Parts: sequence; structure tokens; C-alpha cells
Amino acid sequence: MIKLTPRVRSIIVGLILSDGWMQRRGGRENPRIGFKQSVVNFPYIWCVYNELAYLCSGPLYGSKTIMRGKVFYGLSFQTRQLKCLIEIFNLFYNVREGKPIKTVKPDLIHYMDYIALAHWIQGDGAKLNQGVTLCTNSFSLEEVVLLINILIIKFNINPTIHKDNKNYRIQIRKSDLDKIRPHILPYFEKHFLYKIT
Repeated sequence: MIKLTPRVRSIIVGLILSDGWMQRRGGRENPRIGFKQSVVNFPYIWCVYNELAYLCSGPLYGSKTIMRGKVFYGLSFQTRQLKCLIEIFNLFYNVREGKPIKTVKPDLIHYMDYIALAHWIQGDGAKLNQGVTLCTNSFSLEEVVLLINILIIKFNINPTIHKDNKNYRIQIRKSDLDKIRPHILPYFEKHFLYKIT
């Protein structure tokens, strides 16, 4: 029986909050996790893959995507379909008309820690005015407000919402980043240190 360690569970939570996804065929089979990054972010995806390799059945694999006439090369991995991932799937997904929809639920507060936050920032964060913006484009305004409340309660910071076109993003100011930096730094890959320094 494969189980998630607390560290791996936190890493997965951070990945799913950012660019990670989960699949569950037919709504009955065990779910699996997928994660993809640009080849320029190889140090980070290699670090994450090594943490989750015991859940996977194969190595990283390459992909090619054409967007707006440009070719982008990426690296991906997927875990096996595992029973131990059902808890995370239920935390992040609602099934509507047979399709899983990524969402944010109040129970996330019990899973959010500095490891999850570090991987969320590495996967979907961007440096902005000496602070950090979390690109929460795939979440509704209500979900973004819930995420902000979780950040306030768990980390004693005061993030704000910024509207970018039709999307809502979370901004962490410099003073709050200074407060959390010592706690997330141990979980940062050197490649992404520029986002928090």
C-alpha cells in the first residue's frame, strides 16, 4: 500500500494550486497527478519529480506545444493511478456532468503549510514590486477570496486581490514576503529563488 508522507502531500497541494492537475477516469478509478513545466525550468521539475518518483511508473517525458505560432518545449510527468491520491482529488475537485472541475474548498486550510506555499509560488508565482503575485487565473473570485482567507489565517499575512483583465490574482506585498521568506526558503529550488529575493 503506497502512502503519502506529510512532505509529499504538501508538495502535491502546492502543485495542484499552481500548474498541476488530476485525472480520474470514469469517476470510479483511482486518480493520478500530472505536472508540466517549460524545459527552461528543468531544475525545478527535476526536483519535484525526484520527490514524487515513488508514485510514478515512468520518467519525465518531453512535449511540444504550438501557441500563437511559437513552439514551446516542455517536460511532464504523471503519477500512477493510486488510492492514496483520492483524498487530494476530493480536496480540489468537484465532478459536474461527469467532468472533474478544479476548485478551492474550505478544507484546504488543514493542508496549507509552508511547503505547499513554497511550491505554489514556484509553480505559479511571479515577482512583482519586491513582492509576489500568485496567478490564480483558473479560480473564481469567491475561490480567490477563500484562498486569501486561508493565507491570512495560516501565515498571518495580508494579501490583496488584483484584477488582471477578467482574472483575479493574489498579491503578497514585500513586508509579508519578508515575513514568510525564512519559512519557505528551505523548500525553494535555486532556479526559482529570484521570485522571492
